[in-house]
Amino acid sequence: MKKEIEQKIYKFFLESTDFNGIPLRQISSSLKIEYKKSIDIIKELVQDDKVTIQSSTNPHIIYSRLYPIETQLKILEDAKDWKTKEMKFGEISIVSENTDYPICIYPSQSLLKSNRNLDELGEAIYTKSLAFGEPQLSPRFFDIEVLERYSNDPRFNFVFEDYSGRISAKYDDNEKPLVRGEDDVFLKTFGLGFDENDNRLAVVYLRYLNDLTPEHQIFWKNKERKGKCLVLQEYYENTIKGNWTSSYSIFTAFIGELTCLNDISKTIFNKPLFRKDFNDYNRPKEFTFFFSPTLKNYNDFVLLLDKMISDNINKDFFVGKVEFYDYVEIENGIKERKPKGTLRLFEEWLGGIFKAEQDKELKKIFSILKNIRRQRQNPAHRISENEYDKKYIEQQKKLINNAHHSIKGLRYIFKQHPRATNFEIPDWLDNGDIKTF
Repeated sequence: MKKEIEQKIYKFFLESTDFNGIPLRQISSSLKIEYKKSIDIIKELVQDDKVTIQSSTNPHIIYSRLYPIETQLKILEDAKDWKTKEMKFGEISIVSENTDYPICIYPSQSLLKSNRNLDELGEAIYTKSLAFGEPQLSPRFFDIEVLERYSNDPRFNFVFEDYSGRISAKYDDNEKPLVRGEDDVFLKTFGLGFDENDNRLAVVYLRYLNDLTPEHQIFWKNKERKGKCLVLQEYYENTIKGNWTSSYSIFTAFIGELTCLNDISKTIFNKPLFRKDFNDYNRPKEFTFFFSPTLKNYNDFVLLLDKMISDNINKDFFVGKVEFYDYVEIENGIKERKPKGTLRLFEEWLGGIFKAEQDKELKKIFSILKNIRRQRQNPAHRISENEYDKKYIEQQKKLINNAHHSIKGLRYIFKQHPRATNFEIPDWLDNGDIKTF
């Protein structure tokens, strides 16, 4: 009987569609042996390292860890006192146990590795790990550059929201993938992690790596990182504990400030300061940290940031408020009319009505915005070779933090207007936990 139970547990796992374990009571009912006796036999198999158990709200997968043998034996012994209740719904009967943490049984990793032939799985490295009984929600860490392959290829749906994202291949109108079959990937979720030196890493749970094609499993395996790595707390809280997080990325905060400033402008002047509002739905996918610290990626980010600020300023807002042109004498009294840029219009208008004692803060704000504009223009006037340098990570952090500070400062200034007295600022903009991941 002991060998028969071992074989039943082993066969159930092999034939399951998602590396599932067999429910505890199914063993006694299918083999028609007494329930407590089946537990005693299973305890022997646990001690012999032939089987292992999971006891949780969802024990049908090996969740995130394996229990020590002593813990398994205690859980099994306690299960002897569990009672069942049968409920009928017409011709359907459902039997439930009086516990919130039912038990499923699995073949042990040693049993699987000594008996299972996985040649049919080919190069599906992470699928093999699951087939050998590794926990499905154990994290694997990768160089962050692994994501660039998908973010730069328009044939993939690549969604990233500062610390979590997903990837899938795009399909045409006939429901055919735009990529080759071996590239038809689906990654339900990936997140952000860090190594011991606080370098960003991509993190994916094992069960989702299983959904990659064998070719892409090899690609990810070549980027895998070992050593002391940690999952970002926010991603862990979301995916493992199922909790909402109260922190916001610096990119989300910047968009929040930009939107709030525009809304105040509409309240005071009945005109938007910016031509376009951004939100979670129309936010440019590149508006986040880049995955490879290269000069090109940094310059592309500067360009995008300037487009969201100076290129986005609504010139119509300044009609009747400030002169739109400079008149520059060329020769003999002939003058050339030159249009002022949007930042110039904004600074002249606001500087003309803002209190003099706060000029210093105003100059600091516009100095930051002009610096972004200058950095955007520099690549346009010279040819530069691309380069890889981790300094661009810190430069991007500094740039987005300064931009956030400036827009927030402008929002404070606009809020002082008498017509904005009753305008309600979203609480999270001032009191939220803003992070630069």
